[in-house]
Amino acid sequence: MYAIYRSKEIGIEVFIPFECKRCGKCCEVLSQCVYDPLEGKIVAESELGLLEYYEIEVESNSPVLVKPCPFLRDGNCSIHPIRPESCREFPLGKHLDWGIGCPSLREIEERVRAIEGIIGELEFWVECKQEMCG
Repeated sequence: MYAIYRSKEIGIEVFIPFECKRCGKCCEVLSQCVYDPLEGKIVAESELGLLEYYEIEVESNSPVLVKPCPFLRDGNCSIHPIRPESCREFPLGKHLDWGIGCPSLREIEERVRAIEGIIGELEFWVECKQEMCG
């Protein structure tokens, strides 16, 4: 995955690779896993459809977000290759870091500052999945 920045001044695009450090910070705060009381299990969206998870007890009669993510194991995502779409987009999606302190995003920001020192101001344009970027 890449963060793509555009230069307003000279009209170029800069592709900066994003490599998740798998620190688990986002998993602790941003879980999009929902407890479904009718099914009695946790569900989350993924490219493969809904992920289902049974090993957690949640006392609720209505759907609730489960935090931290139930797939977080020893500070790492136990389903990283098939993680939910919301996890795949973090932190390069619409809202970037959400104040999590993502170390990989900090690296990108440092690279952007270094590049801006050479070519001028850059603005975040979009995230690009590797298969889309070539």
